[in-house]
Amino acid sequence: MTDPCATDADDLFAEASGWYYRLQAEDLSATEREAFAAWLAQGPDQAQAWDEVLNLLGALREPARQIRQAQRARWRRPRARVWASAAAVLLMMGLLAYSPWPDRWRADYATTTGETRTVALADGSQLQLNTDTAVQVELGEGERRVRLLRGEAWFDVSPDPARPFVIRSGDGWVKVVGTRFSVARQGDLTRVRVAQGKVQVSADNTRSELLAPGRGVEYSGVSLGTVHGFDGAAEFAWRQRQLVFRQQPLAEVVDELNRYWPGRTLVLGDALRQRKVSGVFEIDKPQAVLKALTHTLGLRAEQYTPYVRVLREG
Repeated sequence: MTDPCATDADDLFAEASGWYYRLQAEDLSATEREAFAAWLAQGPDQAQAWDEVLNLLGALREPARQIRQAQRARWRRPRARVWASAAAVLLMMGLLAYSPWPDRWRADYATTTGETRTVALADGSQLQLNTDTAVQVELGEGERRVRLLRGEAWFDVSPDPARPFVIRSGDGWVKVVGTRFSVARQGDLTRVRVAQGKVQVSADNTRSELLAPGRGVEYSGVSLGTVHGFDGAAEFAWRQRQLVFRQQPLAEVVDELNRYWPGRTLVLGDALRQRKVSGVFEIDKPQAVLKALTHTLGLRAEQYTPYVRVLREG
């Protein structure tokens, strides 16, 4: 006999999971934000389901905590409507902290999740923006400047010795006259890879590295790493809408795939997360990629909501 309490809990978990990913969607509306606040305000069962989702998916923890505090105060004082407004404000603040939209609003060019875009600049240079990328562009008379706000971009810079081309990302900068290379930014970490020409990279304006073709470097804050080689076929595969992996842990593979697909794919189990994966995957064919992973590694893929997929041992 089915336990109705367990069924209700499963339903609430599914609702909370759906809300988790809907709150991070690019087309989220103000009405939906208010609907989520109303759903969370229904009682402690909804709050418990939300906690369970956060424990599993590991994000938006602080905004949710603030909302729950406001809602619990409201449960203790049913007539205190002010808490509902406070919860909505806190939710919006939390969403902005995780949302790509602040960067997109101030960008000259941007892409959404899974999108790539090629931009032709007035100086003859071209930018190719990878998924979830935002840049600002200023072509001055003495210097051409691009600020990478988020994401990853490929640069094919038109030579102009009188006007160096400078990319700012985080606290550092990348400077060229004319060449082809990529710059990626994830949080505080910036990654530079050179395909052609030479690129100067600095993180603190006191030390810089000159990168030749086939060389790359990372920096975080003002700490500049060591120059090294890289696998160009893998690093630049996204430009052909592909991803290449060579004996990489499944956790890293799934993290990269999550950058291009809506929702979230999770891997359960530390041993499974470390299983090695090699292959060439099509970004635009998520079901084929999941089928290949499950078949090759003997996994089971479970779809909990339209936005949550879980990979576990078969």
